[in-house]
Amino acid sequence: MHHLLPRSMGGTDELANLVTLCDGCHASHHPTLAGGLARRAIERWAVRLARWLDTEGLTSETCGNFGPALRLFGVERFRHGQLPIVLAALAGKSVLVVSPTGSGKTLCFQLPAVLRRGISIVVSPLKTLMSEQVSDLLSNKIPATFINSDLSSDEKGIRFNLIARQAVKMLYLAPERFFVRSEAERQKLKETKPAFLVVDEAHCVDQWGGDFRREYGRLREVREKLGSPPVLAFTATAGIEMQKRILASLGVEDALVFVRGVDRPNIALIRSKCAAAQRALAIAKLIRLPQLRDQKVMIFVPSAKVGEHLQQALRAEGLEIPFYHSRLGTSWERQELLKRFLGQSRPVADQIICTNAFGMGLDVPNVRLVIHWQHSASVEDQLQEFGRAGRDGKQSVAVMFHDGVQNGRDTSRLAYMANLTVEGAVVDPPTKEEMLKQRLRRIDQVGEMMRADRCVRNSVNRYFEGPPMMVRRSLSLRILDWAFGSKDRSLRFRTCCDHCDRAVIQKVGLAPYVAQVLR
Repeated sequence: MHHLLPRSMGGTDELANLVTLCDGCHASHHPTLAGGLARRAIERWAVRLARWLDTEGLTSETCGNFGPALRLFGVERFRHGQLPIVLAALAGKSVLVVSPTGSGKTLCFQLPAVLRRGISIVVSPLKTLMSEQVSDLLSNKIPATFINSDLSSDEKGIRFNLIARQAVKMLYLAPERFFVRSEAERQKLKETKPAFLVVDEAHCVDQWGGDFRREYGRLREVREKLGSPPVLAFTATAGIEMQKRILASLGVEDALVFVRGVDRPNIALIRSKCAAAQRALAIAKLIRLPQLRDQKVMIFVPSAKVGEHLQQALRAEGLEIPFYHSRLGTSWERQELLKRFLGQSRPVADQIICTNAFGMGLDVPNVRLVIHWQHSASVEDQLQEFGRAGRDGKQSVAVMFHDGVQNGRDTSRLAYMANLTVEGAVVDPPTKEEMLKQRLRRIDQVGEMMRADRCVRNSVNRYFEGPPMMVRRSLSLRILDWAFGSKDRSLRFRTCCDHCDRAVIQKVGLAPYVAQVLR
């Protein structure tokens, strides 16, 4: 609509002063808006054409709002791979998305939540994650809130009133919130009837659902009480078997599964057979490489005991490297060490030893080398660990030591730790037995991957994605991708893994090879 006599000149909103204009005529009245108006016209016609050609029922009227919605979140276009996920969600389908941290998973559930009528409930494991995401949404003028035990009863009451009045688009909760003692609070959540049930960090459903936080294993029951809305589940890492267990636990076995970004071509994956007694010396040689001067190095260890022994061994080699783990003094000391590694406090720590649980919280873009003292307890954990390298897209290296023996000391240590975890779980004996079998199987899978005489990159990709398949995108999706998406500009690097470059490694040795890759 256009005002014949502009408001600035006394024009009113009465019908006699309004006229409908096409984009071209509107642009002639407002030349400064011509580019934006032309773009919106192209987007509208692209959506109309895509809907006309759609044979799968994945496009809807809300697709026409992608442009304004993306700009609401401060982005211009979808990243590569985001559009099919958003389309599936808006079509009312349940989805499971496996994609690494930093790849834009959050937009894939926040944008559909904004475009769909009603509220969406987001299940998140940590209070810090809730508050960060809610703060980001509020900064973009998107009404969102969270309910947790940190809130006073008055504040909680105000937020529940806003939820009841449909004044909130996204509500963040921990899974335990659905099982609190207050019947009134449980009833208020039940009455929300959300448009989507979003499960962030969905691997917790499988890893924590049986022992540590059993409420994750009851989300299927929660979904039924909420009216069985579509489930949008997101995780940074889950192999094919874990994907099936997650979907079965949530009661959405027919959900669409999207796996993207598992392959990190800028990370050279190097498996190295090395006895435990020799690993500290090998690590010291790697850390002293000139190519790693002023660069970040992370060394993952399976336990605090192993980390302390490694720290002492490196100290004997003249290397003083801090160790970040759960038993490290107070929370303030751990936070201070984290700041040193991030370069926010002095003295700066360019190398750090860390356990898996605490190392996952370290998100630094310029980690050039990740060293695994031994392989992890699962392929999922292994991917999470070496995925800390090269977050800035530059060439990086992951060195994974192993003893090369099927039931060697590395495997025995992980099996012992798995036994301790399962013994501490508050579940019945048959469930404990099943949990232990599952954990031991995952240890065997990653151990076999470390020993196998084949390309480790292909093995990791197959573990998460299955055999490679040619998927033909529909013409409708290609039109929408042209209008709202962006091209995949992922770079290709010359270095793959120790199997593909075996001759070079045997000729020059491990440390010189790593130096050559980083150079």
